[in-house]
Amino acid sequence: MPKKKNRPHGHYCKICGEYKANEKFSGKGHAAHICKACSRLSAAEKAAAMDMNRLMSFPMRRLSDSEKKWLQAKMHDKCPEVADTAKEVYNVCFPHAERNAMKKQLVINTLSFEVHTEVYDGYGDMEMADCLFTVDRKSRALTMTDFQAGSVVQSVTLEAGQMVKLLRYVVHTLEIFMWDQDYCLFSDDIEDIQPFSSEDIFFIDDCEGNEEIQPPKEPEGSLSWRAQVEYTNQTKQDIFGYHEYLPERPEELYFSLLEYFEPEEE
Repeated sequence: MPKKKNRPHGHYCKICGEYKANEKFSGKGHAAHICKACSRLSAAEKAAAMDMNRLMSFPMRRLSDSEKKWLQAKMHDKCPEVADTAKEVYNVCFPHAERNAMKKQLVINTLSFEVHTEVYDGYGDMEMADCLFTVDRKSRALTMTDFQAGSVVQSVTLEAGQMVKLLRYVVHTLEIFMWDQDYCLFSDDIEDIQPFSSEDIFFIDDCEGNEEIQPPKEPEGSLSWRAQVEYTNQTKQDIFGYHEYLPERPEELYFSLLEYFEPEEE
């Protein structure tokens, strides 16, 4: 015969979420599931305590529509503690919500992408990539400058649908707007970001120890890739890396752009 589950002793208070002895409840409080201590709280404090109690035990599974709407409403609650906790829970339940919201707002105007490192071709062999791609949404022009071939420039004009598809792919699939976080690079989504150079190193006097503090230096080695993006909302992004190889998504972007300049098979 299966054993019965041990039930907590005492009576449950729906405000604080604790099980307390019966003497901790008044007659009406016992029926309302509110202990004497919580009954002294104001209506706003009771509501906030109940919300916090529910948030702390919120299910980590696929939420129903009503649960999602309740959680979204609590993200704008007047009580800061409730609002902050609701946002934390929402980010756990929907880890890509912030990214997906940004995708809907970002449209690329211009894109510059340069590569100066070895890459694996479609057959698994290493080849040197030393080129610069530029994309302009307005003119629908896509250019490639091949530095290995003496800076030869090739250019194609895409159809309107092709350009929209390409730029949506860069934002929605490759998520270029998150590369600085995904690859821990020295960049931010603000204007006029430039890589550190040896000339930019400066010293700050430490007021207490009179010691010289030097800001972090850039990684050793030459620049392997760089992407500069300007969006229609005037946001500018500058991301670059010193990797010995191209990270996954920059590599995908490289081969996607290169396809436009490969000869068509008969």
